[in-house]
Amino acid sequence: MGLTLTRLWSVWVARARRRRLRSRSSSQRSVARSHSDDSSSGRGSIADESMFIDASDSLWLQHTREMPILGRGSPVASLPQDLLLRIFSFLDVVSLGRAAQVSRRWHDLALHGSNWQRVDLFEFQMAIEGYVVEQMSKRKFCLNCPHMEKLILSKCVRITDRSCESLSKNCLNLLHLNLSSCRSITNKSCEHLGEGCNRLEHIDLSYCTVSLEGVEQLVKGCPGLRHIILTYCREIDDASLKLIGKNCKRLLSLDIKGCKRVSDRGVQALSEDCCELESLSVSNCDTLTDASLKKVAAHCHSLRILEATSCSHFSDVGFQALATGCNDLQRMDLEECSLITDQTLSSLALNCPNLQSLALSHCERITDNGIRHLVGGACFETLQVLELDNCPLITDHTLEMLR
Repeated sequence: MGLTLTRLWSVWVARARRRRLRSRSSSQRSVARSHSDDSSSGRGSIADESMFIDASDSLWLQHTREMPILGRGSPVASLPQDLLLRIFSFLDVVSLGRAAQVSRRWHDLALHGSNWQRVDLFEFQMAIEGYVVEQMSKRKFCLNCPHMEKLILSKCVRITDRSCESLSKNCLNLLHLNLSSCRSITNKSCEHLGEGCNRLEHIDLSYCTVSLEGVEQLVKGCPGLRHIILTYCREIDDASLKLIGKNCKRLLSLDIKGCKRVSDRGVQALSEDCCELESLSVSNCDTLTDASLKKVAAHCHSLRILEATSCSHFSDVGFQALATGCNDLQRMDLEECSLITDQTLSSLALNCPNLQSLALSHCERITDNGIRHLVGGACFETLQVLELDNCPLITDHTLEMLR
C-alpha cells in the first residue's frame, strides 16, 4: 500500500518538476535575450538571475524530498476519500490486511465494504483454515462488508461446515460462492446456506461430499440460483436433478460432470422445468442416451454450450434432434462420442449458424465428407476452434478444405 501511495506521490512530484523545468527553460531564454540586449548596451551579466533560478529549484527539490509521503500533512493524506478508496481497490487481501494496521484512517479505508465485495482466497488455499473464514465473516464481512457478493474459497481444503454456518449468519447478501474441492464440505453446509444466504445465484460444490439431502436444503432455500456446479459429486442422482428443476426454474447453467448416478430420467425432468438453460455439462455421465438429448432439444431452445465428453451412448439421432431444436449452439465438446458420424456434422452445419467451437477428438467415424459439410454450412464463418485429433479417417483433403 505504501508503495502504491509512494508511486502516486512520485508521479505528482515528477510532473511538478517538469512544469518547473519548462518554466525555467522559458525564463532562461527570455533572460538570454535580455542579456544580449544588455551586452550591446553595456549592462551586466545574467549570472545573478541564473544562480537565483538554480538555487530556487534546489530548495524546491529538497523540500519535496523532505515532505512526508504518508504521514500527517502530506499531499497523500489530503487526497479525497474517493480517490484513496480507488487506490486501495487495487490491493490484494494480504496488502489490505497490512494497510489496516497502519493507522485508524487506513484501517477504515482498508476495511471499507467496497474493497470486500469480491474476496478470492484461492492463492492461500493451503493456509486458510476454517476459523479464519469464521472470524472474517463475523468481524470483517458482517461489520464492514454487509454488501459482500462474491467469495472464492476454491481448494481451501481446511474449510468446514462451521465456516458455511458463519457465512450464513453474517453474509446475507452473498451472490457467488465457490467451495470447489473443499472436501470437508457436506450436506450440513448446504443446509446452512439455504437458511441464511437466500440470495445466492452461483454455487460451486465440485468434489464436495454432497447428496440429495444437501441439494434439497440448498435449492429450497435459494430458489434464485442461476448457476450450479456439482462436478464429480458422486452422490448426485436423478432425484437431485428433479429437485433442482422444481425449485430453480430460472437456472442458466448446470455442471454435473462425472455424476455417474444420473440417468436419462434426471436430465429429462430437469429439461422440462429449466427452459432457460444455456449451458449443460454432462461429460462422463456414461449412462445417458439420445433420450436426454431429445428432451433437451424439445425444451431448452436457448442452449448455447453442451459438454458431452465420453457420453458413448449419444449418437447421430440425438445430435440431429439437438441441432434442430437448439439453433443457438455456440460451443460443443463431443470428444469420445464414438457413435457419431458425418450426419451429425451435416445437421450442425445446416441448423447452427453461431457455432464457434467444436471438439471431435476420438470421434473415429468422422470423415472428410463431414468436414466438407461444415465448410459449406452456415456455421463455417463463425467457427473458430475445431478439434480433430485421433480421427483416423480425416486426411489431407480436410486440411486443404480448411485452408
